Amino acid sequence: MSFNFSLISFFILIIAYLVIVEIFTVLFRLTGLREDKARFQAISLMTNSGYTSKESELIMNSSIRKNLATLMMLFGYIFAVSGVSLLVNLFIRAGEAQLNWLTLLYSLLFLLIIIAITRSKWLIRHFDRLIEYLAQKKDDGMFCNNIRILEMIHDKLIAEVLITRLPTEISGKNLEETNFSRTYMLNVLLIKRGNQIIDHVTPKDELKKGDRVLIYGSKKHIIELFKENSIENQN
Repeated sequence: MSFNFSLISFFILIIAYLVIVEIFTVLFRLTGLREDKARFQAISLMTNSGYTSKESELIMNSSIRKNLATLMMLFGYIFAVSGVSLLVNLFIRAGEAQLNWLTLLYSLLFLLIIIAITRSKWLIRHFDRLIEYLAQKKDDGMFCNNIRILEMIHDKLIAEVLITRLPTEISGKNLEETNFSRTYMLNVLLIKRGNQIIDHVTPKDELKKGDRVLIYGSKKHIIELFKENSIENQN
Protein backbone atom coordinates (compact mmCIF):
# COMPACT_ATOMS: atom_id res chain seq x y z
CA MET A 1 0.00 0.00 0.00
CA SER A 2 1.59 3.31 -1.08
CA PHE A 3 1.93 6.32 1.22
CA ASN A 4 -0.55 8.41 -0.81
CA PHE A 5 -3.11 5.61 -0.81
CA SER A 6 -2.69 5.13 2.96
CA LEU A 7 -3.07 8.89 3.48
CA ILE A 8 -6.24 9.06 1.37
CA SER A 9 -7.67 6.02 3.17
CA PHE A 10 -6.96 7.63 6.55
CA PHE A 11 -8.68 10.89 5.58
CA ILE A 12 -11.67 8.97 4.17
CA LEU A 13 -11.89 7.07 7.47
CA ILE A 14 -11.98 10.36 9.42
CA ILE A 15 -14.70 11.76 7.13
CA ALA A 16 -16.74 8.53 7.42
CA TYR A 17 -16.32 8.70 11.21
CA LEU A 18 -17.65 12.28 11.36
CA VAL A 19 -20.56 11.46 9.03
CA ILE A 20 -21.61 8.41 11.05
CA VAL A 21 -21.44 10.37 14.32
CA GLU A 22 -23.70 13.04 12.77
CA ILE A 23 -26.15 10.41 11.44
CA PHE A 24 -26.48 8.73 14.83
CA THR A 25 -26.74 12.10 16.59
CA VAL A 26 -29.82 12.81 14.45
CA LEU A 27 -31.24 9.31 15.08
CA PHE A 28 -30.76 9.62 18.84
CA ARG A 29 -32.41 13.05 18.69
CA LEU A 30 -35.35 11.52 16.85
CA THR A 31 -35.88 9.20 19.83
CA GLY A 32 -36.41 12.22 22.09
CA LEU A 33 -32.92 13.10 23.35
CA ARG A 34 -31.81 16.69 23.50
CA GLU A 35 -29.25 17.73 20.84
CA ASP A 36 -26.33 17.93 23.29
CA LYS A 37 -27.23 14.59 24.92
CA ALA A 38 -27.68 12.90 21.54
CA ARG A 39 -24.25 14.08 20.33
CA PHE A 40 -22.60 13.09 23.60
CA GLN A 41 -24.06 9.58 23.37
CA ALA A 42 -23.01 9.21 19.72
CA ILE A 43 -19.41 10.31 20.36
CA SER A 44 -19.12 8.18 23.52
CA LEU A 45 -20.34 5.06 21.75
CA MET A 46 -18.19 5.60 18.65
CA THR A 47 -15.07 6.08 20.77
CA ASN A 48 -16.06 3.20 23.08
CA SER A 49 -15.72 5.59 26.02
CA GLY A 50 -17.42 4.96 29.32
CA TYR A 51 -19.86 7.32 31.01
CA THR A 52 -21.86 7.49 34.22
CA SER A 53 -24.74 5.19 35.10
CA LYS A 54 -27.07 8.21 34.96
CA GLU A 55 -26.12 8.79 31.33
CA SER A 56 -26.42 5.09 30.48
CA GLU A 57 -30.01 5.10 31.73
CA LEU A 58 -30.89 7.30 28.73
CA ILE A 59 -29.91 4.36 26.51
CA MET A 60 -31.20 1.48 28.61
CA ASN A 61 -34.71 2.86 29.11
CA SER A 62 -35.45 2.74 25.37
CA SER A 63 -35.29 -0.34 23.12
CA ILE A 64 -34.73 1.87 20.05
CA ARG A 65 -31.74 3.58 21.70
CA LYS A 66 -30.30 0.24 22.82
CA ASN A 67 -30.41 -1.01 19.22
CA LEU A 68 -28.76 2.19 17.98
CA ALA A 69 -26.12 1.95 20.72
CA THR A 70 -25.31 -1.66 19.82
CA LEU A 71 -24.85 -0.70 16.18
CA MET A 72 -22.69 2.29 17.10
CA MET A 73 -20.42 0.18 19.32
CA LEU A 74 -19.91 -2.19 16.39
CA PHE A 75 -18.98 0.77 14.15
CA GLY A 76 -16.68 2.02 16.92
CA TYR A 77 -14.71 -1.23 17.04
CA ILE A 78 -14.43 -1.35 13.25
CA PHE A 79 -13.16 2.24 13.09
CA ALA A 80 -10.71 1.69 15.95
CA VAL A 81 -9.13 -1.34 14.28
CA SER A 82 -9.08 0.32 10.84
CA GLY A 83 -7.66 3.57 12.22
CA VAL A 84 -4.80 1.86 14.08
CA SER A 85 -3.98 -0.25 11.02
CA LEU A 86 -3.85 2.78 8.72
CA LEU A 87 -1.79 4.83 11.18
CA VAL A 88 0.78 2.04 11.49
CA ASN A 89 0.93 1.77 7.70
CA LEU A 90 1.37 5.55 7.38
CA PHE A 91 4.31 5.55 9.80
CA ILE A 92 5.94 2.67 7.95
CA ARG A 93 5.48 4.32 4.54
CA ALA A 94 6.41 7.81 5.74
CA GLY A 95 10.10 6.93 5.88
CA GLU A 96 10.05 5.66 2.31
CA ALA A 97 7.88 8.41 0.78
CA GLN A 98 8.97 11.82 -0.38
CA LEU A 99 6.66 14.77 0.11
CA ASN A 100 5.35 15.99 -3.27
CA TRP A 101 2.68 18.33 -4.60
CA LEU A 102 0.19 15.47 -5.04
CA THR A 103 0.42 14.53 -1.37
CA LEU A 104 -0.04 18.16 -0.36
CA LEU A 105 -3.02 18.52 -2.71
CA TYR A 106 -4.70 15.41 -1.28
CA SER A 107 -4.09 16.61 2.26
CA LEU A 108 -5.44 20.11 1.56
CA LEU A 109 -8.54 18.77 -0.22
CA PHE A 110 -9.48 16.38 2.55
CA LEU A 111 -8.76 18.94 5.27
CA LEU A 112 -11.14 21.36 3.54
CA ILE A 113 -13.81 18.62 3.42
CA ILE A 114 -13.31 17.89 7.13
CA ILE A 115 -13.56 21.59 8.01
CA ALA A 116 -16.76 21.89 5.95
CA ILE A 117 -18.28 18.87 7.70
CA THR A 118 -17.45 20.14 11.19
CA ARG A 119 -17.90 23.91 10.73
CA SER A 120 -20.49 24.54 8.04
CA LYS A 121 -23.83 25.11 9.80
CA TRP A 122 -25.59 25.20 6.43
CA LEU A 123 -24.19 21.82 5.41
CA ILE A 124 -24.88 20.23 8.80
CA ARG A 125 -28.44 21.58 8.86
CA HIS A 126 -29.27 20.25 5.39
CA PHE A 127 -27.56 16.93 6.06
CA ASP A 128 -29.54 16.53 9.30
CA ARG A 129 -32.78 17.32 7.47
CA LEU A 130 -31.94 14.64 4.88
CA ILE A 131 -31.33 12.04 7.62
CA GLU A 132 -34.58 13.05 9.34
CA TYR A 133 -36.46 12.69 6.06
CA LEU A 134 -35.01 9.24 5.34
CA ALA A 135 -35.61 8.03 8.92
CA GLN A 136 -39.20 9.26 8.86
CA LYS A 137 -39.99 8.24 5.28
CA LYS A 138 -42.47 5.71 6.61
CA ASP A 139 -44.66 7.59 9.05
CA ASP A 140 -45.38 4.40 11.02
CA GLY A 141 -41.71 3.68 11.65
CA MET A 142 -39.76 3.82 14.90
CA PHE A 143 -38.91 7.48 14.36
CA CYS A 144 -42.45 8.75 13.84
CA ASN A 145 -43.21 12.13 15.44
CA ASN A 146 -39.73 13.49 16.11
CA ILE A 147 -39.58 15.03 19.59
CA ARG A 148 -36.70 17.47 20.04
CA ILE A 149 -36.20 18.78 23.57
CA LEU A 150 -35.23 22.46 23.45
CA GLU A 151 -35.32 23.54 27.10
CA MET A 152 -35.77 21.90 30.50
CA ILE A 153 -37.69 23.92 33.11
CA HIS A 154 -37.75 22.00 36.40
CA ASP A 155 -39.98 18.96 35.73
CA LYS A 156 -41.40 20.47 32.51
CA LEU A 157 -39.85 21.14 29.13
CA ILE A 158 -40.27 22.97 25.87
CA ALA A 159 -40.08 20.59 22.93
CA GLU A 160 -40.41 20.78 19.16
CA VAL A 161 -42.54 17.98 17.72
CA LEU A 162 -42.47 17.20 14.02
CA ILE A 163 -45.81 15.47 13.44
CA THR A 164 -45.40 12.68 10.89
CA ARG A 165 -48.29 10.62 12.25
CA LEU A 166 -51.23 12.48 13.77
CA PRO A 167 -52.76 10.74 16.81
CA THR A 168 -56.37 9.69 16.14
CA GLU A 169 -57.58 11.49 19.28
CA ILE A 170 -56.76 14.94 17.85
CA SER A 171 -57.12 14.27 14.12
CA GLY A 172 -59.58 16.64 12.46
CA LYS A 173 -60.30 18.48 15.71
CA ASN A 174 -59.17 21.88 16.89
CA LEU A 175 -57.61 22.52 20.30
CA GLU A 176 -60.94 23.63 21.76
CA GLU A 177 -62.76 20.47 20.65
CA THR A 178 -60.14 18.21 22.24
CA ASN A 179 -59.85 20.45 25.32
CA PHE A 180 -56.15 20.02 24.59
CA SER A 181 -54.52 21.68 27.60
CA ARG A 182 -56.71 19.87 30.18
CA THR A 183 -56.98 16.50 28.43
CA TYR A 184 -53.28 16.11 27.61
CA MET A 185 -51.78 18.56 30.15
CA LEU A 186 -49.86 20.29 27.34
CA ASN A 187 -49.74 23.82 25.93
CA VAL A 188 -49.15 24.57 22.26
CA LEU A 189 -46.86 27.61 22.00
CA LEU A 190 -46.27 27.81 18.25
CA ILE A 191 -47.16 25.98 15.04
CA LYS A 192 -44.96 26.03 11.95
CA ARG A 193 -46.83 24.79 8.86
CA GLY A 194 -44.63 24.95 5.77
CA ASN A 195 -43.63 28.61 5.41
CA GLN A 196 -46.48 29.74 7.68
CA ILE A 197 -45.78 30.43 11.35
CA ILE A 198 -48.69 30.59 13.79
CA ASP A 199 -47.13 32.27 16.83
CA HIS A 200 -50.44 33.27 18.42
CA VAL A 201 -52.16 29.91 18.85
CA THR A 202 -55.91 30.06 19.57
CA PRO A 203 -58.40 27.34 20.62
CA LYS A 204 -59.67 27.27 17.02
CA ASP A 205 -56.30 26.16 15.66
CA GLU A 206 -55.81 22.53 14.68
CA LEU A 207 -52.68 20.35 14.62
CA LYS A 208 -52.01 18.69 11.27
CA LYS A 209 -49.63 16.13 9.82
CA GLY A 210 -46.38 17.82 8.78
CA ASP A 211 -46.62 20.56 11.42
CA ARG A 212 -43.62 21.50 13.54
CA VAL A 213 -45.14 22.30 16.93
CA LEU A 214 -43.59 23.97 19.96
CA ILE A 215 -45.14 22.42 23.06
CA TYR A 216 -44.77 23.05 26.79
CA GLY A 217 -45.44 20.29 29.31
CA SER A 218 -43.99 17.18 30.90
CA LYS A 219 -41.93 14.76 28.83
CA LYS A 220 -44.20 11.92 29.93
CA HIS A 221 -47.35 13.59 28.55
CA ILE A 222 -45.67 14.59 25.28
CA ILE A 223 -44.44 11.04 24.67
CA GLU A 224 -47.80 9.52 25.65
CA LEU A 225 -49.63 11.62 23.06
CA PHE A 226 -47.20 11.81 20.17
CA LYS A 227 -45.18 8.59 20.49
CA GLU A 228 -47.08 5.89 22.38
CA ASN A 229 -50.56 6.71 21.05
CA SER A 230 -49.24 6.98 17.49
CA ILE A 231 -47.49 3.61 17.70
CA GLU A 232 -50.56 1.95 19.18
CA ASN A 233 -52.78 3.45 16.48
CA GLN A 234 -50.80 1.82 13.70
CA ASN A 235 -51.58 -1.72 14.97
